Amino acid sequence: MSEPPLVSIVVPCYNAERYLRESLESILAQSYERTEVLVLDDCSTDGTLDVVARFRERVRLVRQRANRGIYENCNDGIAMARGELVAIYHADDVYHPEIVARQVAFLESHPSAGAVFCADIFIDEEGREYDRLRLPPELRGERPLGFATIFNSLLSRKNGYLVCPTAMVRAGVLCQLGGFRPSTYRNSADLDMWIRIATRHDIGILEEHLVRYRHSRTQSSAHYQSLRCSPENFFAIMDDHLAADGRRVATPEALAAYEAHRAQDFLMISTSHYVKGDLPAARETLAEARLSALAASPAIERWRMLALALALRLFYRLPRSERLGEIFYRRWHAPAWERSRARLAPADPS
Repeated sequence: MSEPPLVSIVVPCYNAERYLRESLESILAQSYERTEVLVLDDCSTDGTLDVVARFRERVRLVRQRANRGIYENCNDGIAMARGELVAIYHADDVYHPEIVARQVAFLESHPSAGAVFCADIFIDEEGREYDRLRLPPELRGERPLGFATIFNSLLSRKNGYLVCPTAMVRAGVLCQLGGFRPSTYRNSADLDMWIRIATRHDIGILEEHLVRYRHSRTQSSAHYQSLRCSPENFFAIMDDHLAADGRRVATPEALAAYEAHRAQDFLMISTSHYVKGDLPAARETLAEARLSALAASPAIERWRMLALALALRLFYRLPRSERLGEIFYRRWHAPAWERSRARLAPADPS
């Protein structure tokens, strides 16, 4: 009987002292035993190294000499990995003890699959659950999913299910593709990688919620999204892949949904400018939100977005209102976990 595959778990981290212990404990508590854990420290200045020292006999620590960013750390970890399978997990998330076993089983059962992901539970800074991923119908069934299915789903719904903290990939596939490309796609380089995998191999998504995915104000993604004033990186990635190979499989409905998402993104950018006090930029960006694109697809709340676009055209003719800026921030720009915490907080008895 052949030996189970070795799984290399790559954990990039930077100033991860607050959550790293819990994350490593969950990774090291896996029921699947054939693992190696590589912690890539990106020149942390807090107590991250002290936390890793507690696990010195069970993890391999690599300390970078200069700050390289999350995806270059991932690339370095992949290059050092000895396993046939590589899992890219995060230093602030909490993993179910069966996640590695379940993901290995899927890849062993489906040779056509190059990578597998799973559903996640969303938690806030204090570890409190505030939501769970619900897979869309076309991605359910825990079966190998082909490029057309994955790509059209991304066009139609954007990406909430192919995420780095749940990824396990065959090492040979990563080697074949040459690693992440952060110099081109910055903090969204993972989506580019998953699409490149999907063009050559099937992808699986387990419906089990096997990771508690933490969202906090200190994450790079939170800094990126906070009052963002440029188009989301998602659109640059999808545009590039549409030009390369995606348009041959893209359906008209998915393309209409994609352009509706783009128009909605311009609406959100416009309100970001307004919140920041730049009314001329808010007006200029609003003009990029095409009403025809907003109206063309049910993938977004199109009538609400159309109403918003028309209302903004009126609001932007008036002097800027600080109160309206506060409303825009709370409604569209406060992090989801923060909005959830405010909603669930007990009422002030005063």
